[in-house]
Amino acid sequence: MTMSANAQRLLDRATAILPMSDEELVYKGIAASIAERMMALRKASARLEEQYGSLEALEQAIQTEGVGPDDHTRYTDLLEWRAIDHELAQLQHLFEML
Repeated sequence: MTMSANAQRLLDRATAILPMSDEELVYKGIAASIAERMMALRKASARLEEQYGSLEALEQAIQTEGVGPDDHTRYTDLLEWRAIDHELAQLQHLFEML
């Protein structure tokens, strides 16, 4: 993937000022973006944990009590929580590659 001319100019100006190479600056930007996203996902996960206790508890509640025909909140929350956990695992793996 090529960088836009504007992004390349900004990178060139930043590396002229900062004591790091283009590559170091790109890696740090990626690391910061990953960390920011992970923090947002952990907040969302904590909100769900506060509401349901654990992912397993939510799964168990859905299995035993089901999901009402007019309220799919628990099922939607289950899907969201699973997606959060999946994305966090991917981001953690990517962060470890840096």
